[in-house]
Amino acid sequence: MRKKITAIVTAIALALCLGACSIGYVDETSFVNEVTEVAVKASVKIIAEHGASESAPLYIGSGAIYDYADGRYYALTNNHVVEDIPQYGKTALLVFDCYGNLYEGRVEKTSAADDLAVVSFAVSAGYGTMPETLEIAAENAGKNALVAAVGSPDGQFNAVTLGRILRYAPVTLTEETSASRVEYAVVCHTAVIHGGSSGGMLVDKNMRIVGINYAGGSDEETGDFIEGYAVPAEKINAFLRA
Repeated sequence: MRKKITAIVTAIALALCLGACSIGYVDETSFVNEVTEVAVKASVKIIAEHGASESAPLYIGSGAIYDYADGRYYALTNNHVVEDIPQYGKTALLVFDCYGNLYEGRVEKTSAADDLAVVSFAVSAGYGTMPETLEIAAENAGKNALVAAVGSPDGQFNAVTLGRILRYAPVTLTEETSASRVEYAVVCHTAVIHGGSSGGMLVDKNMRIVGINYAGGSDEETGDFIEGYAVPAEKINAFLRA
């Protein structure tokens, strides 16, 4: 989440969250092992530097590599992570792969209506250990499906949390932003995400991308995480085809 994008949640949502968090030990262990061996290698951290002045904002988000062509990797992230802020001048994008290697990023495509963006970066042949790509699921994952969120919460590298899909529903953000105007039903899930998780992947047990995280819901009184929100696979595919 790029700073402080939260969602209005109710006591009913909290009850659903608590009731859907049970994950079998065997499933959890094998799933985590595969996520760390496969999905993490397609995760990137993205830093957007808006101008050179000391007052210029800097945003940290996440991304998920889904394609490689002609020496460039292509990663999904959120529009609100990479959107230009004209008053601060040119935005520089720094992309770190899962190994900590740094690349210069370039925005290829954006949509505020989906809060999605594509960022590409070049990797020279023979660079060393190369990042991986993940397939985007053709269809939305089912309710109660086991999923993992992979990203850079609080600027960390390769953080993995597990959860389940609760439902698909529209979400109203408590802070309006022109960069994120998602009005359709999104993935509501229990995998914990924090600031910096925006643009990070939600993957299923087949190591397919089933969502791109863009916001999180928290308790209005305690600030505790309740549930996460992700753009679903079918909307991701429609965005890439448009």
